[in-house]
Amino acid sequence: MLMKKRISLAGFSRFIISSIFILPLLVAVQDAEALSQWARKYKVDCSTCHFAFPRVNYFGEQFKRNGYQWPGEPADGDTEAKEKLSKNLFIDNVGNWFGARLSLTPLKYVAEGQKRNGVDEDTINVGNTNWLQFFVGGSIFKDVSIFIEQEMETDGSKTNWFYMNFTNLAGSYANFQIGRLSPVDFTPLSDRLRAWQKSDVMNLKSSGGKGENSQDIRSPRPGIQYYGYQGPFVWFAGVDNGKDSTDTDKDKNYWGGGKLEIPDSVKSAFVGSGIGFHYYQGTDTSGGLGSTATSLQRTNDFRRYTVSADIRYKTDLELQFAYQYGEDENYTLAASPVYADFDGYTATGAYRLRDWYYILQYDRVRSSRIANIDVDKLSPSAWYFLRDNWKVGVATRFDVGDSPVRKHEVALEIETMF
Repeated sequence: MLMKKRISLAGFSRFIISSIFILPLLVAVQDAEALSQWARKYKVDCSTCHFAFPRVNYFGEQFKRNGYQWPGEPADGDTEAKEKLSKNLFIDNVGNWFGARLSLTPLKYVAEGQKRNGVDEDTINVGNTNWLQFFVGGSIFKDVSIFIEQEMETDGSKTNWFYMNFTNLAGSYANFQIGRLSPVDFTPLSDRLRAWQKSDVMNLKSSGGKGENSQDIRSPRPGIQYYGYQGPFVWFAGVDNGKDSTDTDKDKNYWGGGKLEIPDSVKSAFVGSGIGFHYYQGTDTSGGLGSTATSLQRTNDFRRYTVSADIRYKTDLELQFAYQYGEDENYTLAASPVYADFDGYTATGAYRLRDWYYILQYDRVRSSRIANIDVDKLSPSAWYFLRDNWKVGVATRFDVGDSPVRKHEVALEIETMF
């Protein structure tokens, strides 16, 4: 595919020259030792749960939905790797609960990344610290566990995921999550612990993000979710408060869905592959109740329909796809409702060849009614694992749409977990 906007050769050359000076520093850390908390607890490699971190494999998914307890036998959660203080009290080692993930962008080149004197000019940014995530997770006692993730950025800190699991209440048929959680966590493409780039369609907010309760379908929000699984079937349903724990309206948001997967009881190279459907409905608001505004509250009832698939082949290849159709009854939150709809998809292919990891992602989102919803981007990247928990990559993002200003990006990236 030809790029309709020529990338500046001078700017791109500066990016390459700068990378040559930085890469030797990254390779020098190859002897560093660090592992995430569950690898330390169970004394296993990161590849036990991860295809290529943070992307989890099928075993990692089973570990998670079992309440961060080792699936199968022997029984786990109560006493495993814990210290016995009394007959009814076992305390886990602190090191088995705490972990961290770090993301850095030493260099980033953006074509037409800044407007100066009325002209779109290329930019090169250096030394960007994207985020540092601290997470706490594990079983308090058998079938009761928590997961908390606090994300620190250069301009602040926020709590992402914060929920408690109650698992195996009736075998694998009855499990609950309560707290800040994602409605699409059990779908084939949840956009959490993804291969690399965020899905544009999964992150599209109701009302264009301009309401008091604007929400996409993949971000964490306060709610309660039920889920169950047996053989090839996974099913789930939930209710949430909206964007925040303090509700801005009297309405709740609801979701439900299911997945058909190939379980590990089937002897196949495609174990863990699955296809699923997800439905989400909610209400966005502006003014009135829950606001300092004196005007009447305006509402926007919205719906999202998502079909997704995840094809896994052995431990080498993963293909993911998600298509979403959305409707907003009053997209502009105006006095006279303005109906709008959109549709879009994300397609991702990831291939692992020993220490190398290659990703290609394509995002397309469009709307015949909303002019500013028009995404058409291709995102290839290549990564090298110096350790199972340390990777360095060159990630690109090309705008292949028809917009007069196309911000192509090339970045040198570092990610690690420990």
